[in-house]
Amino acid sequence: MEPGTDQDRVGLCGSCRHARVIQSGRGSTFYLCRRSETDSRFAKYPPLPVWTCIGYEAKSETRPSESD
Repeated sequence: MEPGTDQDRVGLCGSCRHARVIQSGRGSTFYLCRRSETDSRFAKYPPLPVWTCIGYEAKSETRPSESD
């Protein structure tokens, strides 16, 4: 991991399939944990960086077909 990268700043959220990047009108960036919508163990906006998370799932590089 190179110093100063997004991965350094946000940790696992930067590559988690459950994270949604929110840009405020003032230019701030927040990471919304969509797991928080159905599981109260997860913070809606976790303090960053997140280095360990039981709900982490890496983003997949390819999308599964609709027939799967």
